[in-house]
Amino acid sequence: MKFLIILVLIITSIWILFDDILQMDEHMLLISILSIISSITLYINYMLKKEINTNYIIEKKLKELNDSLEDRIAIELKRRVEQDKILEQQTKMAAMGEMMDAVAHQWKQPLNAITMYEELLRGDFEDGIVNQEYIDNFLEGTMLQVRHMVKTLDEFRGFFREEQNIEVFNIKKTINSVLLLVKDEFLQNQITIEVLIDNSHLIKAKENDIKHLILNMINNSKDAFNEKNIKNRTIIITSKIENKCLNIHFEDNAGGIPKDIINEIFKPNVTTKPDGKGTGIGLYLSMQIANKYHGTILAENSKDGVVFTFTIPIYEPKSLED
Repeated sequence: MKFLIILVLIITSIWILFDDILQMDEHMLLISILSIISSITLYINYMLKKEINTNYIIEKKLKELNDSLEDRIAIELKRRVEQDKILEQQTKMAAMGEMMDAVAHQWKQPLNAITMYEELLRGDFEDGIVNQEYIDNFLEGTMLQVRHMVKTLDEFRGFFREEQNIEVFNIKKTINSVLLLVKDEFLQNQITIEVLIDNSHLIKAKENDIKHLILNMINNSKDAFNEKNIKNRTIIITSKIENKCLNIHFEDNAGGIPKDIINEIFKPNVTTKPDGKGTGIGLYLSMQIANKYHGTILAENSKDGVVFTFTIPIYEPKSLED
C-alpha cells in the first residue's frame, strides 16, 4: 500500500512539473522538482527498508537452519557412536564364544592326559611297581598339564580385560599369545600357521585391541578354508618395516575374495559368507582398531588366496629411559 502511495506522488509531481513547464512558472517549477525529488527519496527509502527486511528474514532463516543442522549432525554423530559401540560389543561377544570354544579344545587334551595318568597309576599300583620315583614322575607329568590349562585360562581372562592401558609390547609375543589359545582348534581344522616375524618389533597400543585384530584376521582365513573345503591349509604371518611403520602380512591359500566386494569388505555388514553364517562386523571393527592407532588394513588377492596387511607405526624409544 505504501508503495502505491509513493508511486502516485511521483506521477502527480511529474504531471505538475510538466504543467508548470508549459506555464513557465519558475516558483511552481521549483516546487514540483523538489516534490519529485522528495517522492523519489521516499521511494528509495522504501525499497531499502524492504531489502533490509528481506535480508534480515533470510539471515534469520539461515541461522535457524544452521542451528537445526548442528543439532541434526550432533544427533547423527551420537547415533553412530552408539551404533559402533553396539557393533563392538556384538563382536566381543562373538569373539568370547569362539575363545571359549578354543579353551575347551585346549583343555580337552590335558584333561585326557590326566585321566590317562590316573588309570596308569591305578594299574601300576595293583602291579606293585609304584615307588617314590614313579610318584615324582607322575606329579611332574600332571603338573605340566595343569600349568598348560592355567596358562590357557590366564590368556583367556586377559583377552577380555577392559581396564588395559596403552603400553609398549612385542608384537611377535602377542601373536604367539593368540595362537596359544586357538592352537588346538586350528590343528583340528588342519590349518598350519607360520609366524616369520622379527623378535624385536615393538608397537604401542592396547594389547587386547591388537589381539582382537589378529584373531579376526586368522579366523577370517579359517572360515574361508572351511567354506571352500581347501586342502593343505596354510596361514603365513610375516612383517616388514617401511617409513617408520610396521607392516604385518597375513597370507593364506584359501582361494581369495571375489573382486566385486574386495574393496567393500571393511564396511559394516559386508560379508563373503553365506546368509546366516557371518555378520560382516569382524573386519569392519578390525579397521576401526587399526585407525584408532593411526594404522590401516589393506586386502589384496594373491595367487592362491588373500593377503591382509595391517600397518601400524613402529615404536622407537627415544632414549633408554623411554
